[in-house]
Amino acid sequence: AGAGAEGVSRGAKKAASYPALYLELGKAKLSGLVTFTAAAGFVVASPAGVPPDLAVLACTTAGTMLSAMGASAYNQAFEVNNDRRMKRTARRPVVTGALSRPHALAAASASSLAGVGLLYVAVNPLTAGLAAANVVLYAGIYTPLKQVTFWNTWVGAVVG
Repeated sequence: AGAGAEGVSRGAKKAASYPALYLELGKAKLSGLVTFTAAAGFVVASPAGVPPDLAVLACTTAGTMLSAMGASAYNQAFEVNNDRRMKRTARRPVVTGALSRPHALAAASASSLAGVGLLYVAVNPLTAGLAAANVVLYAGIYTPLKQVTFWNTWVGAVVG
């Protein structure tokens, strides 16, 4: 019975660490900066003299954060071998084994789909389309190009 209880305890500890691992996987600080700029743009683009719609602002912020974190999570899932070789990235959750690559891909998909879906339903299709395009550009084009050509910098500039 002792070994079973110990296994449950380790499982509970790992489950409790998932929120922190997901924040790291999604590069929460960087994604937060992206989200801040989107929120600032939303407020600045609001008609003069009309307060911004706070419910739509909240959905824009949440959808942008989820989409950005999903793109970053895809990047980490795809870049394990390269991240392992660099001191700056060697402690990322997929590299260390804290999250498996399939787990990271599932989290990336869930976050990206939730973010784009929220933007589509609660904000507008254009904003959702731009978020989806950014996920594809960052994860599907910028990330693989990093190992091939300097042109990845230009793709990264579009995403940024």
